[in-house]
Parts: sequence; C-alpha cells; structure tokens
Amino acid sequence: MLTDEKKALIEDEERFRHELRQKIEGDIATTGQEIKASEKKLFEKINTFLNSSIGLLLVSSVVVSGGGALYQQIEHDYESREKSKEQSLTFKFEIGDRIKNMQFLLKRAKTVGDAKVAMAGMFKSQFPLNSSLDNKSLSSLYFSLYQLAEGTEKERSKEAIQILDELEELEYSLQSRVNTDVLNASEKEQIIKLVSSIESMHLGAR
Repeated sequence: MLTDEKKALIEDEERFRHELRQKIEGDIATTGQEIKASEKKLFEKINTFLNSSIGLLLVSSVVVSGGGALYQQIEHDYESREKSKEQSLTFKFEIGDRIKNMQFLLKRAKTVGDAKVAMAGMFKSQFPLNSSLDNKSLSSLYFSLYQLAEGTEKERSKEAIQILDELEELEYSLQSRVNTDVLNASEKEQIIKLVSSIESMHLGAR
C-alpha cells in the first residue's frame, strides 16, 4: 500500500512532467514559428531583389554563366544549416529534460537506491520525449551536440562531457552498494552540485 509521502512524491513527479512537457512543446512551437518567419522574410527579400532591374540583369548573367549550380549549392547549404539547427534543438531539449528529472529525483533521494534511480537518466530517458534518443546516454547526446555547436557553445559541451565522466564514476561506485543504505549527505551534495554545473552550462548554451 502506498504511503501518503509516496503518493505525494508521485503527484509531484507527474506535475513536474506535465509542466516540463508544456514548456518544451511551447518552446518547440515558438522556435518553429521563428524559423518559418525567417524563411518567409528571406525569400521575400530574394524575390524583391530578383524582380528589380538589377536583379533581372544579374539573374540573366548568372544563368548564362552557369550560375544555376551555384544557386543550388546555396540552397543546399541553407537547408543543411536549418537541419543542423533542428537537430541541435532536439538534443538540447532531451538533455534539458533529463537534467531536470535527475535534479527532481536527487533532491528527494534518501537512499542509495533512490540515487541510482535518479542517475539512471545519464544512460536512458526515464520519460522519453524523442524515441530516437531514448537509449542514448547523456555523454552521447552532448557529443552529438558538440559536433553541431560552434564557439562558446562547443566549449560548454566539452566541459559538460568532462563533468559527466565524474558523474559516471560516482554512479559506478553506488552500484556496488545496497539500495536500502542511507545516502551519505556529502555524496548527495556532490552529485547535485555536478548536475547543477551541467545545467548552468546547458542554460548558457541556449
């Protein structure tokens, strides 16, 4: 039979998942609208230019000189950039969801078993948002993001991977212990601190 405390925890988890899902869906919708608006604005500018006398002259010159291939290359590059943005956004949402779930469970963890459940999010999504990323580890997700990122965002991803190595070592040490053991306060603080460090980098990259 479920205790009142356990029922309250389950209700908190469900509320958290619902609120997070609403936020992510809202962010995805907003991002999609922004991308469409950018595309529309870009094509309107191109269309306006091409309909001008200079534009028509340029198009004639480009066509004669074989510029059709150049246009196709530009279009391909644009599509590739948009696809990379979409992939990057997907990785970020999946990472953010797992970090929040880990924090939520770690703050309420009292035993080694509770900590193991919380840290399982490093290896598999507990509440899948994207089926294709369900079984990808956080390290793998960050490595994929690292390959798409540039500048400071790339550095943040690299630092996050290093911190995840420390978290995996802690998780490995917990696996040898009995689930019912009381979670050491200093261990709990160390784990939460590492997860918070990753969250700070992740938020800074958005």
